[in-house]
Amino acid sequence: MLARLGWGARLLRAIGGATLAVILVGGFTPLANVMNAWMGGPAQLGPAEAIVVPGRGGADVDEVLTNRSMRRTLRAIGLYRRSLAPLIVFSGDGGEVDARVRLARGLGVPIEHILAAHGANTTREEAAVLERLLRPRGVARVLLVADPIDMPRTRALLQRRGFTVLGAPSASSGPGDPESRLSLLRDIGMELAALVYYCVRGWI
Repeated sequence: MLARLGWGARLLRAIGGATLAVILVGGFTPLANVMNAWMGGPAQLGPAEAIVVPGRGGADVDEVLTNRSMRRTLRAIGLYRRSLAPLIVFSGDGGEVDARVRLARGLGVPIEHILAAHGANTTREEAAVLERLLRPRGVARVLLVADPIDMPRTRALLQRRGFTVLGAPSASSGPGDPESRLSLLRDIGMELAALVYYCVRGWI
């Protein structure tokens, strides 16, 4: 019994030490920022046939975009204004897509240069909807606007469906305060787990 109690105490100490190490390294070193930039990869800004903007965070009940969704939307509009592609495609849930379309139109993007891709709740569903909408238009080369940590899985799904994907990360430097770094590290862990799951299922 004493041996078992000793083993349990050692296990608890090990877990506590590992947790403390994660907090210290994740919050007070640039580890999360480095991983964030690595997952996004270098920007590949070049001519494409469409700018694809997957959903991220949705919109609230008043259809106001979250910070991440807004950042992606503004990044896409900036790329459109640089004439890198003639079409912006917003995907995601209905409220987020509609809010993005209104914002783009309010900032001067003609409605005929905007495509709303409704009807997707997951990244995999978004890829299917995008293929269905863009293939008939002859779109094969896209600029993908996404947060760095979302880039590997989304890019792989689109490439699996035959698209040539150029990455245009919406941000890469990452946060500077410990709490935000820990939050980013958690998000990275969740995204890497999702990437492994998609690979195991054979979706990418």
